[in-house]
Amino acid sequence: MRKICLFLLVLFSCAALQAGVRGQLRQGGEFYKDQKYGSALNSYNEILKTDPNNQRALFNAGNAYYRLNEYTQAQDAYKKAAQLQGDYAQSALYNLGNAYYRAGNKEQAIAAYKEAILKDPQDKEAIHNLQLILQQEQQNNENQNNSDNQDQNSGNQSQQNQDDKGQSSQQRQPQQDQQNQLDKSAADRVMSMAKENEYRPSASSNRAQESNVEKDW
Repeated sequence: MRKICLFLLVLFSCAALQAGVRGQLRQGGEFYKDQKYGSALNSYNEILKTDPNNQRALFNAGNAYYRLNEYTQAQDAYKKAAQLQGDYAQSALYNLGNAYYRAGNKEQAIAAYKEAILKDPQDKEAIHNLQLILQQEQQNNENQNNSDNQDQNSGNQSQQNQDDKGQSSQQRQPQQDQQNQLDKSAADRVMSMAKENEYRPSASSNRAQESNVEKDW
């Protein structure tokens, strides 16, 4: 009889706990919907105090941290949710990639997106974000190569200028005489062209809008 009473007590306690968890999840969802992310986070953390492996609470806590721009905490929550291998594992990996990207950790973001795609090869958003980062990395590498080439050309030009300066005064004299022989009309034309260029509006570059890696969920 005592065993039956004890079993019923445990059963009622578990049911009450589950009802409390559902209520806190619902409350956190309402706070999150109203953009009260700090209050939502408090609701989810209350659940995690007694049930640290509640995947839904971990996932939602990561979302709240993300909205509060606390990306390190968001990453921790998403990683824990992804490791539990439940219904939210794939979405946690996707959002983990977002959190890494927002924190400036592109290499880790790439790894997270790849894991999300392995779990769901049809995840178009993860594929898009992965392609976006890879394109950015490629563009950065190309810009770096161009910069290195410009530095090298500048160094070569500097060396050439030094060589030119090493010429004897007798070698430079004909060049100076030729420069002095410009007549007044030619000088006026040069000045006129300079003025035209000075007031010509510069062409505005059409910057492509940056794709947003963030996902609303």
